[in-house]
Amino acid sequence: MYEKFRESVLMYRKHSLFSTYQGKLNDLPAAVHDFYKNCNPIDVKIDYDGLDVWFCPAERLSELQEEYSYINAQFVFATCNGDPIFLDGESVYTCSHDGGEKSDWEKLADSFESYIKEF
Repeated sequence: MYEKFRESVLMYRKHSLFSTYQGKLNDLPAAVHDFYKNCNPIDVKIDYDGLDVWFCPAERLSELQEEYSYINAQFVFATCNGDPIFLDGESVYTCSHDGGEKSDWEKLADSFESYIKEF
């Protein structure tokens, strides 16, 4: 499934860069392990409905968690024009980068896999 995601991204943005990741993934939710092992987004920005979605590479995930720690989400893996995109439980959400109250969260997908399939 992640190979199809990579192919789709490269079709529209040929300069995008993916790699495999050999590092430890213990601190990441199980739902994203295969993605980062096989499809680590080194330089991946996707135009999604006119908005830029940037996927964070495994090597920078800890920085991203610190940057968006105020939203108290389980795991931030991407941003869209500065707004975090994150897992909480099994679902994928976003919220304003200046907010973060759980009542302001917008659900984007029921799972990480279903979110990736949208691309």
